[in-house]
Amino acid sequence: MYCKYPMLYFGVALLFVASLFLAPTVPQIAAEGLPRGATALFPSPNERFGFGVLYGINNYNATALNAGWYYNWGNAASASHPGSINAFHTARTTETGLGLTPAVAQQVAEGDPGGLWLIGNEPDMYKQDNITPVQYAILYRQAYFMIKASDPTAVVAAGGLVQPTPLRLGWLSAVWDAYQELYGSPMPADAWNIHNYILQEAPGQWGCGIPPGYFGARPATYPFTSHDDLTIFQDHVLAMRQWMADHGQRNKPLVISEFGILFPESSGFDLARVRNFFVNATNWLLTANDPLLGYEADENHLAQIWSWYSLDDTNFAEAGVTIAALMDPSTRQMRDMGQAFADQVTPLRRPYVNLIPGRVRIQPANAGAALTAMSEPVVIRATIQNRGNTATSRPFRVVIQDQQGNLIHAETVNGMPARYGGNVVIQAAWQKPAGTDWKVIVLVDPDNTVSESNEDDNRWEVTPSADLDVISLAIREQASGSLDLTASIVYHGVFPLTGAQIRFWKRDQLLAQRALPDMLPGDQTETTFTWIAPPVGVHNLAADVVLPPGISDPVPDNNRIGRDYLVASHRAYVPSISGPQFQSGATAGIQCRNDLVNPGFEAGNLSGWTTSPFATVMNAGCFDGSYCLYIGRGFNLDDDVSQVIEIRPSATVHLNFAWAIVTAETAQVQRDTFTVEIRSLDGQLLRTVQTLDNRDAHSFWYTSDFSLDEFAGQAIRLHLHAHNDGANVTAFFVDKVNLEVCEKR
Repeated sequence: MYCKYPMLYFGVALLFVASLFLAPTVPQIAAEGLPRGATALFPSPNERFGFGVLYGINNYNATALNAGWYYNWGNAASASHPGSINAFHTARTTETGLGLTPAVAQQVAEGDPGGLWLIGNEPDMYKQDNITPVQYAILYRQAYFMIKASDPTAVVAAGGLVQPTPLRLGWLSAVWDAYQELYGSPMPADAWNIHNYILQEAPGQWGCGIPPGYFGARPATYPFTSHDDLTIFQDHVLAMRQWMADHGQRNKPLVISEFGILFPESSGFDLARVRNFFVNATNWLLTANDPLLGYEADENHLAQIWSWYSLDDTNFAEAGVTIAALMDPSTRQMRDMGQAFADQVTPLRRPYVNLIPGRVRIQPANAGAALTAMSEPVVIRATIQNRGNTATSRPFRVVIQDQQGNLIHAETVNGMPARYGGNVVIQAAWQKPAGTDWKVIVLVDPDNTVSESNEDDNRWEVTPSADLDVISLAIREQASGSLDLTASIVYHGVFPLTGAQIRFWKRDQLLAQRALPDMLPGDQTETTFTWIAPPVGVHNLAADVVLPPGISDPVPDNNRIGRDYLVASHRAYVPSISGPQFQSGATAGIQCRNDLVNPGFEAGNLSGWTTSPFATVMNAGCFDGSYCLYIGRGFNLDDDVSQVIEIRPSATVHLNFAWAIVTAETAQVQRDTFTVEIRSLDGQLLRTVQTLDNRDAHSFWYTSDFSLDEFAGQAIRLHLHAHNDGANVTAFFVDKVNLEVCEKR
């Protein structure tokens, strides 16, 4: 079975900067003319090409490939950059949490300001990050604002899908909707990221399976031989761009951080076939544009950068020799595909210089002190970088001035190496004025002595700023019917903050405004507003912060958080899927238990159940835990799963379970069915508890709940039955079956 399962963890750093994705002036291109894919954004289009590295880039002569970037699915602050190659950062998003800490984010920000971050690696894939849309929305928010707190100029890319099929774009839409529902604002993203493989989406078979927590569109049924189908590859990119346009994200870069041929030579993917796919796909990517869908800053190109999988995986998933690898990890020599890669990329390289102020900081002159609103001596530190691929020997000036143009400091820099060859730090003393009416401006090469690809990124302005992050809005209903709205705020600034306020809203109606206490960098505070006698109904509630006059927020997206809340006329407490029915039962003298063996299939098999041959468990996209029941796996098939339970006469009996349905049927008529039945031990039907069919296929898991009190005192068989006809297949999934028996002790 083929399945997506790449990638080990290794350290990586990045200098692929925010200015890369901003529209600069027309670049200075060599006399021989513009190569394919060259735009003002990419004066040297070889830098659109990248690759994924498993075993360490220093093991190979990667410079010979002439690629612009690489990544290894990690986020360490130190990385190698042979030939001035850029590197990417990845923050993994798994069930165990976010693979990033504030300390690492800060280290990366210090070394590579403006870097590009990919949040999640195939979060929609059971062999990779494997999380639901809601989980991704939560972890993405954590990652986004953690990174921005350290580096507001960082470029944060959302997504990371295996492939942008209808099913997985539905998963991404569910992420988008979940973020809006959880936080009351659109999902912030500086760029979008996909992988572009061509794999079938069939549970338990080769391919990438069903994305966790989403079943709302027909799975892709690509045959094995379509793995290198260029038309499908192109359709995927167009579909992702259409999704971006539909969600107001058209004018954002699109990163394809993985594509390639995963299958081995023994399966028919020989050198000629793999090379043809790579050449044809990248020829298309270099020129594909659309005036309605493309990225305007990149002359409407559909994709901005892309990465081949891989540099050095020669035996993907241990399925046989993989032709696609560019280098041999055993010999450390270039393979045939590496030569094909270099032949495609090398002619696209053009020399260019791009000088920028990469990072500017203002710090108290006295070590250990904090900035205040008073007039005080400070030190301005400006990091100057060349983010081009070519060194310059020409001297140029760096000028630091205030908002009136008064000179603070000027210094001549005698040329600079290509990127990653070393930075220059300009340091100047300054008496900062009192209050907030001041500005520091850093100008790199104001005399235009160096010819650059982009003259628009040579200026950096620093004004008083404070990053206030509203991290949560808790809503608690009191017995009196009033609501307590509690906002939690973290301050990521560099000087003490006085005079900020928090506001509470019901949609556009201001409910209350409160002063925040004075805050020091790193402080967290909570403020509560009690809403007396809120009216019955669904209310869109939110909290946002207001900074004092003259102070800006470098990360405004984290200034507001909101959520919908239902104020009901009355509340009825009903059993939940997790049970038990009587809220522990102890105080009422009642003891409840689930009488089923392996009820959630967490044994990883069907132990405890009597099953037909084709019934199985699945370990992706389940309602709860790691495993769930999967039945309905073929044409003209009847699957049966059952278990016997003996119930005492005095007991009450309740059945609840979770279910999900995925269908390839298109007609809105009953074709394939799933029934939950109660039968006698000899097989006689006693009751049909529920019947579902292909028309019940939906986007998410659902739960069902039934009383079975009439079977007290009997031995019964809980029987699950799936039937598929000879046309399209419908898959039925069941999880967390709870047959709860409650008795007096």
